[in-house]
Amino acid sequence: MALIQLQGLTKHYQMGTSVVHALDGVDLEIQRGEFVAITGASGSGKSTLMHLVGCLDRPSAGRIIFDGRDISALSDRQLADIRNRQIGFVFQTFNLINRVSALDNVGVPLFYARQANTREPARRALERVGLAARATHRSNELSGGERQRVAIARAIVNDPPLLLADEPTGNLDSQTGQQIMELFHTLNAQGVTILVVTHEYEIALRTQRIVQMRDGRIVSDCLTADLQTEAAAAWSATRPAKRMTAANSATAVAIAPPTAATRVPAAGGAPRRPPAPVVRPVSGATASMVLGLLGVFFFVCMLGAFLHAQSYGFDPASLRDMDPSVAAGKIPKGFIVASMLSCASLAAGVILSIIAIAVGVMARRRIRREPDNWTGGRRALAGMLLGIAGVAGPPALLVVPSLLALLRSAPPG
Repeated sequence: MALIQLQGLTKHYQMGTSVVHALDGVDLEIQRGEFVAITGASGSGKSTLMHLVGCLDRPSAGRIIFDGRDISALSDRQLADIRNRQIGFVFQTFNLINRVSALDNVGVPLFYARQANTREPARRALERVGLAARATHRSNELSGGERQRVAIARAIVNDPPLLLADEPTGNLDSQTGQQIMELFHTLNAQGVTILVVTHEYEIALRTQRIVQMRDGRIVSDCLTADLQTEAAAAWSATRPAKRMTAANSATAVAIAPPTAATRVPAAGGAPRRPPAPVVRPVSGATASMVLGLLGVFFFVCMLGAFLHAQSYGFDPASLRDMDPSVAAGKIPKGFIVASMLSCASLAAGVILSIIAIAVGVMARRRIRREPDNWTGGRRALAGMLLGIAGVAGPPALLVVPSLLALLRSAPPG
């Protein structure tokens, strides 16, 4: 049964005054349990095809049938649910959170799926990729091969029927890349349908089927075994006196299907070059909490200065009918200083409290993309609450006494 059916799939992008035809009427079927490679030069449309199959984009025309369901016109929420529960993604740059453990990285899809227990499924996924012993290590403490294994574990933690891999060996050396392909073979043997986008023909030869694209169209779709048979026949015709073995020719190694004798044991290898660092924005949670505390502090300072000014028992209304030059001498200096401090503290506290609320709101939005940042979430919430207290405090000083006076003056009964 076909897991994926693409019918007349078209994707156009508007680039200024011109239109880019990324995909132009693609028809493709991928059966359940297949291991397929999509190859082609840059700009051939293979990444666009993967984005459409992975529900990351919508086609301009055509239909995408996933597991018997037409997903071409689904809502964003429905597409997000399919991405979370039925599709796993593996990227070239791993896309791991550096400051948390491998176990927490693997549990991210479970968090977004609102599952209460994330630890045990994440641990089982790490066991499937052979990294149970590295569960507590942070991603920046792992090698390139181990990082990719963590990314694969994250992709399969929900047991999706489809695994999409975009250049999964691009940041790895050749030996580690072969180990990652061995892991894909193991997952495929367990029933996972795998679609790999790659420009490395040696990697494509390790799959069951190769689909080649050019200018947004499929130009070739054949089984890898047929290619190997044709290559073996062509090689035998040019060298009839030699047997095609790995000892006689490097070409034989390139076209020979993987066997148990030639497979490399699964283990993390050293990266060919360090992956690009993941630049993460500062959440601002701590800044929000500090600003909220400062806002409350200035509010308390304002209250103290206000009470100190009241202690002089001076009534400004008594100066209403006096000459300004005479009135100036009647105002106590301590009252003037306390009143100025009260006004300055009020202005500083309100401004800092408003900034604390704004920074806290922005921090909370960013922390939604960091599901393991529970501490940052509490700090941002505390900063927002302190900011609200700093803003609401001064009006409360005016409203509460008025309400109390109103209650005292109300007739009984």
